Amino acid sequence: MIDMVAISIFFQSKVVNETPVQNFVDEHMLMREYGISMDGQVYWEDGKAVHQRLHHKFESIPSHNATLAFKIVNGTDFRNYPYLKIVGNPAKLLQGHNVYGSDNIEMCVMAVVDCFALAYPELSEVLDWFSAVIDYFDITYTAHCENDQQARQVMDILKNVKNRQTKPSYCPYEETTYWNKGSECRILKAYLKSIEVQKQIQEATKRLARLHPNQQKTSHLARQIQEMTRPEVLKFADGAVRFEARVFAGWMKEKGVHCSLALITDPELQKKDPDLIPRLWRLAFKDVFASFEGATMNAYDTSEVHDNLRAAYFRTTNKGNVSYSKADRLFVLYRAIVNDGFEQTKARFPRNTWSRILKDLTDAGLSLAQLQNLNGLTSNVVPLIQMITVNFDQQHPAGYVEPKPMRQQILQHTALALAS
Repeated sequence: MIDMVAISIFFQSKVVNETPVQNFVDEHMLMREYGISMDGQVYWEDGKAVHQRLHHKFESIPSHNATLAFKIVNGTDFRNYPYLKIVGNPAKLLQGHNVYGSDNIEMCVMAVVDCFALAYPELSEVLDWFSAVIDYFDITYTAHCENDQQARQVMDILKNVKNRQTKPSYCPYEETTYWNKGSECRILKAYLKSIEVQKQIQEATKRLARLHPNQQKTSHLARQIQEMTRPEVLKFADGAVRFEARVFAGWMKEKGVHCSLALITDPELQKKDPDLIPRLWRLAFKDVFASFEGATMNAYDTSEVHDNLRAAYFRTTNKGNVSYSKADRLFVLYRAIVNDGFEQTKARFPRNTWSRILKDLTDAGLSLAQLQNLNGLTSNVVPLIQMITVNFDQQHPAGYVEPKPMRQQILQHTALALAS
């Protein structure tokens, strides 16, 4: 599913002041003409208010089901022309929660665009939508465990997984793991969905309680709480380990994906390449899931490991005897990893030698993730690794129906509100 979309749209030249130093949109005009709130310093001079250091923070737009945010950037960062950035969660906008959702690119991206355009029609008219580009997608799919307790054990395993260019990043939360945090190509994340849902319900309930009773009836928060507390939603979140990839425009272009808003929302793209979003997710998480491959034995059963190594590595000497010297050397190394840990054992060897050792151990039936999680303690790391499987046919509850397009929902909601 598409869990977040960020879009950048340049302003039309008719509202841009172009100078040799900087291209910019007049902040006072934005406040006066479009009601945009700006942060900065204000002082009085000759009876007039003077604004300094004006800038626009991300501003929230309430919608029927959720909110999205936008920000005006006045050509002061890596883009030297003023533009507007919109960030929104299509799943929440379309259905009030993001426990599961759609990966239809056109519908998800246009949900964010339509919410903004209908909220700020006059501002939208001075944006150059033909120049709009996708900055990043958050793409999320779910692996299911039997319960949250088992899902927590899976998270303990994931925190130690690294492979090739995918390396774990520090995260203070036990229920969350990051890889490549801070990267401008792709950032990976795994977390327990049920914990996040409960936090979202609690936060929405507190915020709703602070509103006036008349506001509570029409608030998007009430709609969110209603959707998040549905039995099928809570059941789907239980035991769910979410794997989320934030993929940026540069990385997507390397994979042959055009990030132009016009091209990415072309209905023909969805028809020609309906698996584009799951394919991008697979590429992003390729290294992580490759580390699970090959787990065919219990890494904590020393007898089983020794027997498997001997079955994989033996030779017959000139005298007709069977030699297990390589298998026994690998078993000594395996024991060192068990006793001292993966990283400590790795530090004793040159890179090329360690790569050969890992290949020999994984070829015999130990996965990289197993080896990285060896710590001398009894563990059920083998069955847990084997069950970390993202089934693309089970990403929704039975009977799931995709929501209606955002513009249609908003217009229907507006018509009902006027009728009542």
